[in-house]
Parts: sequence; C-alpha cells; structure tokens
Amino acid sequence: MKTILFILSFLAIAVPSIVSAQCASIDCPADITVYSDSTSCDAIVNFTAPVGVDTCNYITSTFSYTGAEQTYVVPSGVTSIIVDAYGAQGGANWISNDNYGGHVQAEIAVTPGTTIYVYVGEQPNGISGGWNGGGAGETAGQGGGGASDIRIGGNGLTDRVVVAGAGGGAGFWSSQHVIGGAGGGLIGANGSRTDFATAPGGEGGTQSGSGNGTCVSLNNPACAGGFGYGGAPSGCGCEGYGGGGGWYGGAGSGNCRGGGGGSSYTMPSATNVIHNQGVRMGHGEVSISYPNGATTTTTQIAGLSSGSVFPAGTTVVTYQAISGTDTTTCSFNVNVLDTIAPDITAPIDITACATEVVNSIAPVVWDNCVVNVNYVISGATTASGLVDASGTVFNPGVSTVWYYATDNSGNVDSSSFTVTTFDLPTVVLDELTIDTMCVNNTAIILPTGTPSNGTYTGNGVSGNMFDPAVSGLGTHPIVYSYTDANGCTSSDTVAMTVVGCASLDELSVFNTVNVYPNPTKGNVTISLGTKANTISYNLLTAEGKTVLKGTKLNVMNVDLDLKHEEIGIYFLHLEVDGNNRVIKVVKQ
Repeated sequence: MKTILFILSFLAIAVPSIVSAQCASIDCPADITVYSDSTSCDAIVNFTAPVGVDTCNYITSTFSYTGAEQTYVVPSGVTSIIVDAYGAQGGANWISNDNYGGHVQAEIAVTPGTTIYVYVGEQPNGISGGWNGGGAGETAGQGGGGASDIRIGGNGLTDRVVVAGAGGGAGFWSSQHVIGGAGGGLIGANGSRTDFATAPGGEGGTQSGSGNGTCVSLNNPACAGGFGYGGAPSGCGCEGYGGGGGWYGGAGSGNCRGGGGGSSYTMPSATNVIHNQGVRMGHGEVSISYPNGATTTTTQIAGLSSGSVFPAGTTVVTYQAISGTDTTTCSFNVNVLDTIAPDITAPIDITACATEVVNSIAPVVWDNCVVNVNYVISGATTASGLVDASGTVFNPGVSTVWYYATDNSGNVDSSSFTVTTFDLPTVVLDELTIDTMCVNNTAIILPTGTPSNGTYTGNGVSGNMFDPAVSGLGTHPIVYSYTDANGCTSSDTVAMTVVGCASLDELSVFNTVNVYPNPTKGNVTISLGTKANTISYNLLTAEGKTVLKGTKLNVMNVDLDLKHEEIGIYFLHLEVDGNNRVIKVVKQ
C-alpha cells in the first residue's frame, strides 16, 4: 500500500495543470436587412466578412503545491517564457493575519527541450516551516511559508532563476496581534507584534542576506535566515515564528513576535519584471506561459458571399473558424424585403349578350417579383378562378370582375371592371301560309315577324321578298333576325320548298291539310281532309337530321309521336299523291 501511494504521489507531481480554453473565436456581423431592387426580386448585398481569431494569446501551464519537485519541458519552437510565481502565505493561527506571499512576473529566454524544475511553496499549519524554505516556529508559534521558484540547468538553490518570497509566520498571542512580514519584493517585509516600531520581530530577507530576529534579545542573528531558507527561533523562549522562504529567507523571531518575509528574485537577464509584495493567500503557485502561434483559418460554409445577388426572403450566412483543434462557427441573416406592390390593370367595362362567351378580358400585370393572379366575379354571375376570367358566360345583369395580384412577399394590388349582360330579344316569325312554291312562280312577300323591323336572310331572299327563280329547287331555310338596341340578336327560321311544277294548281291538295297541335308537347296529327292514295312524311331537325320517316296508303290522317324528341324547331316534309310541301313544327 505504501508503494502504491508513493507512485500515485509521484504521478500527481509530475504532470502540471494545463489551462485549457476554447481558443478559436469568430464574430459575425449583425443581421442585415435591405430592400429589393425596383426592377428585380433580389438585391446585391455587401458586408464585411468576419475573420476568425485565436483568443488564447498564451498557452499556460499552471503548477500547484504538491510538496515535491515538478518539471516542465520547453516545447519545440518556444524561445521565451513568461513566469508568474507566487510564494506561500506564512503559517497563521488567527484568521485576520495578512502575512501573504509575494508575486513576481518575468520573461526569460529559454531553449526548446530544456527541462525546468518547478518548486511550489507550502503554507504550513503548525510549527514546521512550509516546504521549500520556510523557517520553523516554536511552541505555539507558526512556521514561515515556503517560497515558489523555477530552476534551470539543475535543481540546486543556485540554479534558481525566478523566486517568489513567502510570508513569515504570524498569529495571536496574549490578546495581541503577532504580525508576520509579507513576502515578496526585493526586500521582504519585517515581522512584529502590534507594530515593528514598538515590538519588532524578524526582519525581511534582502538580495544579499537575511535580517536578524529576536531571541531573548532584539536584533539577534541567532535566528536569521540564509540563502534560500527562513530563520527559525529555536530555544528563544515564548512563542517563536519562523521566517518565510525566499531568495534570502526572512528571519525567524521568538519572544512572541512575527517572522520576517522572504525576498523575491529574478535572474539579471530577465525582462518585463514585475514585483508585488503580500498578495498570495494559502499555498503558492507557479505558471509558465508562452505565446500561442496557432494559425486561424476562416471559411464561409453556408449562404452567399458579400457582393452576391441575394433573393427575396432570408438567407442564412455561416462562417467557420479553425485554430489548431478548435472549431467554432457564427451565423447571421441577410433579409431582402420586397415592399414593391404589383400593378394590375383590368380591362374597361364591357357589355355582353346572354349565352355569349366573353373572351379577351385578361388583366395587364407588372411586378418586380413573381406574382400570382386570381379573379373573383360577383353580382349577376358568381365565380372565381386563377389568372384570367376569359371564357366565362355571364348571366343577365351586372357582374363585377375583381382581379388580384399578390407577390411572394404578400404585396397586393387589385383592379376591377364590370360586365353588363343583356337578355336576348324575343323574335317570332309568323307562320308562312305558303311555304312550297314552283320555281316558275313570281316572288312573294314574306310575312312580317315580331319585332316588325327584323331582317330576312337566306337563299332567294332580297329584303322581305322570296324569289323561287333565284333560290332554285329544293328546301331553303329562311332566317328572320332582329338585333336590339343593346346589340343582342335573336332569330326564327322557316323553310321554303321550291318544286318544278308548272302552276300552283297542284298545290291545291294542301288546301285541306292541317297539322295540329302545333306547337305540340307530344303527338302531332296530319289531317288531309280527304283520303289520299299515298302520303310520305319526313320530319327533320333544323340541322337537317331525320327523326321520323314513313309512307301511308289510302289514309286521311297520320299520327306522329314526338314525345321523345328534343324541344326545338322541326321541318315536316310531306308528299301527298305526288304534291310536296314543308311545314314547320315546334316541339315545346
């Protein structure tokens, strides 16, 4: 067990405490907000790219008290180190003692690979002096603190190149404050009881020797310190307090007076030397630092670079800094705002007729960004859709068409126009009393339609006259059209059949023919008045499609079933004993 404890102790003192930190650092700029260009949906954005740095200016190794020698090997490439050494506080048996150790900082030249021996002083607890040069106390007195130093070229006292003096022993005796001298500085502080002028104690060490203490008599060299160690008041009577260790240790003191503090030291070639006296509480400490020469690499890993064209919206820009094994990132947002509203213009107000398909009513749209268009129709016609309302059939009345243009940033513009739709006029063409003629007949006046100022069109028609000599043989549709003041047109149609007969006598057979009911909702009866030897019938739609056809012999009446036919206008072609006529039939 003892061997194991020894190995663990050895391992503990052989490895210094290395200060570790996140050294790579990078700071991104604040978020950037710009507005898109007036003619495009994006913007050119410039910014100062961040540059990563290494915030660890120095790499530091820190050594705490272990009670044994510790070592530090100068790293490759390092030719100068900064040493911060703190001597230990002297022993104290009262809480208010301020016999603190000193501090020295110095920069010294070194050679890579050199072994530096590190000694960290101890604050004692009792009469034994602190490790590394603290003088012992006596009876109830406290020992002096141990110095902290580094040694190069060997581990003897003469190999010390930086030394931080320790404080002298201190305490409380017979209701009086026993003051240990503070360590540090080129001359350590003196010890006393209450104050040095009235009750002097051990004197502080200097660069060349130790002061005297009190041992039965004042200013007694019997308890002086020496090179690297503090004095001890053995056999001096009363409580004795040891001197603090240092370059030269401070004197110990008996007769219930505090020990002197040890002096600090730096080698003559050291630079940037700083001495502080009486600053360290507790055990000492040594830290060795050298400049951090790490190279920091900065890389953009996301987003667009400065001077690029950034799209509308938010682009995240990220940079990465790498220094040695440390990696860190930072990000910022580039916000391109589109505040330019679209511009949409609807066509002018228009009119239309019922059943008319309205086309060419698309809006004119402009925007600097992508824009979406939709429409809503309200009023006589209720509908909605995307882009264009062309192709709509509007119900009679006034409809308002609203066009809306919305871009990707939510900017909106709207425009509207009206479509006024009129009913079609009602047109009725009086039934022709004669709709079968001979080609050699003279022209006839066509019957008047309603309204009376309509227009006839068709083969053989001129004005309101029909001339069979012009139309020629066959069945000719005659269209009667009327356009009202709103520009809406309706029409009605009859058919004229022209046959090659010599006179109108052959048409007399039809004087007794009657087709009823006409209009009809179902059956139609062809009444001949007298019996016919042969009657042939052919019922055609207005488009010329045959829906009923047949021949009857020796009959006076023929019934036709139109119940299953569509509502509309039909033309009934009759041939009775060789005579022909066409009669218009209306199915309701």
